[in-house]
Amino acid sequence: MLAYVVRRLLLVAVVVWGAATLAFVLLQLSGDPLNLLLPLDATPEVRERYRASLGLDRPVLVQYGVYLLNAVQGDFGTSLRSAAPALGLVLERMPASLLLAGAGLLFAVVIGVPAGVVAALHRGKPLELGVMSLALLGQSIPVFWLGLMLILVFGLQLRVLPISGYGSAQHLILPMIALGTFTAAAIARLTRNGVLQELRSDYVRTARSKGAHGRRVVYAHALRNAAIPVVTVIGLQLGTLLSGAVITETIFAWPGVGRFVLIAVSQRDFPVVQASVVVFAALLAFVNLIVDISYLFLDPRVRYA
Repeated sequence: MLAYVVRRLLLVAVVVWGAATLAFVLLQLSGDPLNLLLPLDATPEVRERYRASLGLDRPVLVQYGVYLLNAVQGDFGTSLRSAAPALGLVLERMPASLLLAGAGLLFAVVIGVPAGVVAALHRGKPLELGVMSLALLGQSIPVFWLGLMLILVFGLQLRVLPISGYGSAQHLILPMIALGTFTAAAIARLTRNGVLQELRSDYVRTARSKGAHGRRVVYAHALRNAAIPVVTVIGLQLGTLLSGAVITETIFAWPGVGRFVLIAVSQRDFPVVQASVVVFAALLAFVNLIVDISYLFLDPRVRYA
């Protein structure tokens, strides 16, 4: 087990290095940031002096080496727009993004798992058809359209919830629903299929023949054994929630990393974009590691050599 964790931690380092390298290459190909940072009538002397102050006059390989060396020390440079440390700007907005992603994931699990179980227990009945139809609809609706509809109905017409901002639980409700609906629908469909498969298993029939209560059979046996693929999807969906938060944060003016990075990309603020890519890559790699380790507690048959 310990050897497995050590190997996975090394793999996390490789993933983070790959993401950092990809971010560096793509941003180098995106164009010259001086075109946005300086006036169009700036003289060549001013442009060259500014380029040298940013280290952009060095060969690309030298820039890459300096970038990796500084990144290992947690230094991604200074934002080209705000003149503040890039990593600090990203980490400053990370709590808001994690709060939104965590709330969206909690909403998805609370709605998706019970819906999937209900659909499995009522197979072939109108209730299953209704639940699965809603799940299909939830996976078909774009996040931006759902967000706008929530703002229109609950914010502008009913006036019961705020449509933008950050600071209270009410501000979180609409972005949470918009962000978590797709994941809730995916979890519901996967839970339904997993529970149906487990209910047909021999051990479930044996438990029922011994007089086990129906609810205990479903939740203590069938749902627990169907949880491994669900947990896998939950771990993977965290990445989807964080990436989807770019749209959600923009629609609801949520002060998270996604909206901040979107602005940084449009401004070609290289250090901020690179710092955010590395932070997200490390976060998702560790989440996947935690998901893998959680299999041990869900299924004692799982062993890592």
